[in-house]
This record gives sequence, C-alpha cells and structure tokens, in this order.
Amino acid sequence: MGKAARFACILTPMLLTLASLLCTILIMAGGTNKNNEWISNVYFLRVDTRGVSKNGRSASELGLKDFYTSYLWNYCSGDIKGSGNSETWTITDCSKAQASYYFNVYEIFNVDSSSTGHSITSNDLPDSVKKVDKTIKTVTSAMVSMFACALIAIVVTFVIGWFGLLSRLGSCVTTIFADIAFFFILAAASMATALYFTLKEGFNKGMSDFGAKAHIDKRTYWILWLGVGFAFLASVFWMFSSCCCSGRSRKIMGHDTRTRSHEKAPYTYERVAAPYAPTSQVSAPGAQAPVGYEPYRHGGAQ
Repeated sequence: MGKAARFACILTPMLLTLASLLCTILIMAGGTNKNNEWISNVYFLRVDTRGVSKNGRSASELGLKDFYTSYLWNYCSGDIKGSGNSETWTITDCSKAQASYYFNVYEIFNVDSSSTGHSITSNDLPDSVKKVDKTIKTVTSAMVSMFACALIAIVVTFVIGWFGLLSRLGSCVTTIFADIAFFFILAAASMATALYFTLKEGFNKGMSDFGAKAHIDKRTYWILWLGVGFAFLASVFWMFSSCCCSGRSRKIMGHDTRTRSHEKAPYTYERVAAPYAPTSQVSAPGAQAPVGYEPYRHGGAQ
C-alpha cells in the first residue's frame, strides 16, 4: 500500500503540471500554422483595417488586408467575407516566426501598402501609437523570454516529477522547479495581458481617426491564465507531496505485524523439567507418576 499511496499522492501534481504545459504550448503555437483554424484563432490582438482610408482611397485600394492578428512569434493577415454574424475571417498570409518579433504597426501596414505605390507613412499614424513603439518592443522581448523559460521549467518539472515516486526528497526537488515554472508563466501572462489590453485601448482611442479597430481574443487569455492557475496548483501539491505520503511499507526487514502476532507474549511461562530429575526416566508399567514440585521457567525477557 505504501507505493500505491505514493503514486496517488503525486498523480494530482503531475496532471496539473501536464495541463499547464499543454496551455503554454497552445499559446506559443498560435500563428505557426495558418491552415489550422483552431491554432490560428489563438491570438493576442486583432486589428480590423477595413475602415482605414488615405486621400480618398480605401484600405483595399491601399493594399491593406482586412485584418491583422498578433501572436507570440509573428503576425498574420487575411480577408473578411460576409457581414454581421455571418462574417468569415480567413487568414491568407503569415510572417516568418522569429524571437525578435513585436507588433510594429507602422512596419506591418507599410509592407502591404507599399505594393500599391500609396504607402502609409509614420505621419499617418497617431502620436499615441508611435510613442509606445519602443515600449512594445521591450515588453514583447521580455515576454517572449518569460514564455520560453516557463516552457523549459514546466517540462523539467514534469520529467523529474517521476522521481517523486521514489521518495519525498524527489518531490522536494520537483517543488523547486514547479515554483520556478509558476513564476515564469505568471510573469509571461501578466506581461501579455498588460501589453495587449493597453495596446487595444490605444488603438481604439488613438487610431479612431485612422479607421482601425482593435480586438482581443478572450479565449486566448482564458487559456493563458488557466495555465497559470494549473502551474500554481501544481506547485502547491508538489510541496504537499514532499512532506506527506512517504511511500514506506509496513513490512520492515521482511516482517510485518502479522508475524509479530504469532510471537509469544512477554511474561508467559513454560513448563520445564525438575532440576534434580534424571535426564531420562522410564516408569514401570502401571506405576503412578511421582508427584512433586514442578518448577517453571520465566518465558519473558529478564
């Protein structure tokens, strides 16, 4: 029962660690496959540019796509068909994934619009967007590093967590890595939430005259913060497993309590031969056994 109890004790934190790992991978995989609708819809920010115009030219005449989505490693663009509840958002192109990526509005819009000869210059963008460009780059770089560290720490936690089956010391070591993983995923989630929620408000206020509207995907942030919650609970349960459920069996040196129950209890007495009686004595047929003092020896410990 000792090993079974130990396994049950670490099963919960192992599952929580795995759940946090899956959430983190899903967030980091966003935008890496434009043909996968589920993954491509896990984005931090989406900008609708259908209302953008310049010198009487519409967004399509300027060469802009209908929308742009920002992920961890890159951005994607696409077309919108239909209207109202029947709108269909289809991603057509994605930029190359890179660790140094950040949502540079001017560069992204200029890349597409330059193909028509009617480029969008920095003067076309509001000052509120241009001023935070360096901040966006700095925070995004730190956020990417936090996600990468979180992924590594969670994987290490899951791998060495199996050593927790052997002893509470193994759980203690795993708890350290679980705490590190929780710190990094919490930092990454906080940065992503603060950055893109602020960016959304900046777009919708500062770029109202420009005609662009920004949206966030609530499902993405649910997944992100669920990963944080799973990491926190995993850390707590790993700590619990390091001080409980030792996994020791009741059997010690090949004996258990049932063996002890058959041992003679202390202070019992066993009959022994008389001290002065001969070592062997044969009684005559029909003779009565002599009656005399019959000593007893103490059967317990002296």
